[in-house]
Amino acid sequence: MARKPRRAPPEKPANAKQSIKNIFSLLTGYKLKLSLTVICGIISTVFSVISPLLIGFATTAIFEGINSGNMNLDHIMNLLIAIVILYIVSAVFSYLQSYLLLDITTDISYNLRKDLIEKITHLSMGDLDINTRGDILSRITNDVDSLQTGIVQTFNQLLTGVITIIGVTVMMLSINLWLTLTTIVLVPIAFLIITYITKYSQDYYLKQLRHRGNLNGQIEESFTGHEIIRSFNQEKESMRIFEEENEKWYEQEWKSKFFSSLSGPFVHFISNLQYVIISVLGAVLVLQKAISVGDILAFIQYSKNFTTPIEQITRIMNMIQTAMAASERIFEFLEIKIEENPSKEQIKEINDEISFENVNFGYSEDDLVIKDLSFKVKKGEKIAIVGETGAGKTTIVKLLMRFYDLNSGEIKIDGVNINNYDKHSVRSLVGMVLQDTWLFNDTIYNNILYGKLDASEEEVINASKEAHADNFIRQIPEGYESELNEDADNISHGQKQLLTIARTILSNKQILILDEATSSVDTRTEKIIQEAMDKLMKDRTSFIIAHRLSTVRNADKIIVIEDGHIIEQGSHEELLEQKGYYYNTLNTQRKENII
Repeated sequence: MARKPRRAPPEKPANAKQSIKNIFSLLTGYKLKLSLTVICGIISTVFSVISPLLIGFATTAIFEGINSGNMNLDHIMNLLIAIVILYIVSAVFSYLQSYLLLDITTDISYNLRKDLIEKITHLSMGDLDINTRGDILSRITNDVDSLQTGIVQTFNQLLTGVITIIGVTVMMLSINLWLTLTTIVLVPIAFLIITYITKYSQDYYLKQLRHRGNLNGQIEESFTGHEIIRSFNQEKESMRIFEEENEKWYEQEWKSKFFSSLSGPFVHFISNLQYVIISVLGAVLVLQKAISVGDILAFIQYSKNFTTPIEQITRIMNMIQTAMAASERIFEFLEIKIEENPSKEQIKEINDEISFENVNFGYSEDDLVIKDLSFKVKKGEKIAIVGETGAGKTTIVKLLMRFYDLNSGEIKIDGVNINNYDKHSVRSLVGMVLQDTWLFNDTIYNNILYGKLDASEEEVINASKEAHADNFIRQIPEGYESELNEDADNISHGQKQLLTIARTILSNKQILILDEATSSVDTRTEKIIQEAMDKLMKDRTSFIIAHRLSTVRNADKIIVIEDGHIIEQGSHEELLEQKGYYYNTLNTQRKENII
């Protein structure tokens, strides 16, 4: 059976006005630098606009000198020197404009990435679950880069363009009114074309970025799961899914680029039409001696300067629209409400018990995973939670950690609802060792130190010894300074599990959650770790989630979960006497040599 494609999030129409508003909101904190950027842009453009007029004066002087036989070389040289100086000054201020703008946009990108990462760390688990890792990474990297590039190009082109058009219009009016009107009358047509095409193609740009995020997610899955893909010979299936997502991205990218590029030829046609009209009308005016040859040359240069900004804007239209779509996706993510944490009340320790009272929970409202669950755990007790896969064992401890809010019921510590405490305060009591190990791309020492950042070297080594990790660490050439690679696959899965156990031992928490903590180690190592765990769990409240029942024999209480309900509970001996699920499962595992 082919793998079902991931359900895409509902499409929302692009909102160009909101995107522009978002971009301006990013720029409000840089008013001084923006003002300096505008000033530099004005000076650069004004000097650039004046230069063609002086070129016209020089041309007229040369033309009249040739006709009269009296060439004023000093006057012509002074004009040429002035033109060179104007262009140099214009170039210097143009550089300053670009430098200031890059400084602003780089700072914006830095802050956006920081805000996005901070948003991720404060989102609820539910909101994180509905966003793929690839799409989130795409927003942090690709979308922020697209926004920065778009702001730089847009600001440069629009600022220079507007000032150029105003300055050129003034200079053209000073030369000839009728030629100026001929040039200006075609501009509204060009802007109407640009506006229509922009409005039509904006949706395609937003869809393009969404599909790029989906594709990044698929690529990320292919890299992290490449061993599974190869072991099941699913390379073709992986490529099929990639090609599907890539085709969707290609389709939207092609459409967005195609429609936005249509404005270029239209504007270019209008520009050429202006040249024809100006040349014909200018020739007539020269013959009538209503305008000089130098003026008509200057006017042609100005007409080119007048249409060039419009052409440049149309050429970067795809960048502008990509930036608008990127800002919409970035702010869409930033506007997700962070995890609510209304209480500031701190909890320092457990004095009596933890109780689950009539707890109901589902990841979706229509499908409850935990149903009317009630049990108590005394301080220092070891409670084991067993049951079939999907019964809700791991969900129970996630609820204790307040990763999700209950549909109904209460979880209490010493009789107080944990919702009355600060979430971080509750989580600070808990140390976790999960079935899926998670280690940094860093040294072994720093990975263990993560459990307690201010721990001494001696404490780190002692924690490793208690977890029986010290021996294998010292056998590695660089010992504790050995660098784990990105997936930490340069050590075995069992060794990774030992490191996470050492990290939890170092953290010295009051509540321990061991979720299939020894599932990835061999039987001999499991027994050694179990001894260390027994010492670790002494006088600590512990939740043990296990599949192999041999690991839960010494638990003070064993809870058997089925379909979110408690079907049995008691000690190992009490459950054997009941001869129910626990008894039958234990016998089955004995026969299959699982325990």
